[in-house]
Amino acid sequence: MVGAAAIARDPSRSTGAMVPVLLLQLFAASSGFEVPARRGHYDLLLTSGHRRVWMALGHWITSIAPGVIAWLALAAVESAVSGGTGRALLASGTIAAMSLVSTLPWAITVRLPRYSGGIGWLLASAISTSVWPSMQTWSAWRILIDPAALVGHDLGVNEAFLAAPALILAAGSMAAACRWVSRASVPLEAAQ
Repeated sequence: MVGAAAIARDPSRSTGAMVPVLLLQLFAASSGFEVPARRGHYDLLLTSGHRRVWMALGHWITSIAPGVIAWLALAAVESAVSGGTGRALLASGTIAAMSLVSTLPWAITVRLPRYSGGIGWLLASAISTSVWPSMQTWSAWRILIDPAALVGHDLGVNEAFLAAPALILAAGSMAAACRWVSRASVPLEAAQ
């Protein structure tokens, strides 16, 4: 609501309003799978006979849905306020940034406790920006560590080429995480 109000007041602030949504999405997607599964939260699903990959994808969609809804709401406000000319929140860079923070944290955290992927990503980002001041320039590493830099940009060929490794890593991580969910044996934790 705060982001929508900021965009309604000044549509040029839409990229800034998107940064908190990306940060929240980073943690929403870091939902973890194995720990709740060990606690028995998914027993009915795990034993239902359905393909586990669909269960993994359902878990991922449920995890990222609030952030995607917030992003699309901000994009709708931007479009309404600007009379349809404002497209920063639907630019290819914004879509790439949202894709990265919606897939990598989920895939990283599938075997880890909740929020660990988001915390690790923020730690890597803080270390990278403090150790390498050259992070202000466009690079494949910067796009991976700081996807918010993409928000509002329409990616040209060079920028898309730089974003490709991060997006390929995200897709590969998602595939690996879904494969793990579909094949893993998840023993229950002992009651305490």
